[in-house]
Amino acid sequence: MTQVQLSLILLFWCLIPISTADVAARDKAIESTSIRVEFNSISISGIIYVHQCEQCRKSNYTFTKIPLVIRRGTTIAFDIFMNDFQNAKYPTLILDKEDLTVLKVVY
Repeated sequence: MTQVQLSLILLFWCLIPISTADVAARDKAIESTSIRVEFNSISISGIIYVHQCEQCRKSNYTFTKIPLVIRRGTTIAFDIFMNDFQNAKYPTLILDKEDLTVLKVVY
């Protein structure tokens, strides 16, 4: 690169600030000590009840499509989660910021 090209890149970089603080979060994370899950396979919807959750505004959160489930860093099938959620220690629910529906469960 020439000196002129480098100068132009530096000039544009200085004039166009990139701020991640300006980007609004789309999701909200909450953590509880344990959860209980009810699922209706006909309507593919369910409720996750949270226990001892200081950040929670409600005692339960719903989902209308099957949430993504991550256990110990690995995505697992929802039916495996339904047989294992009692073992979740300090699960984190990722909620849609607008309607507070469950998008993801991480434990």
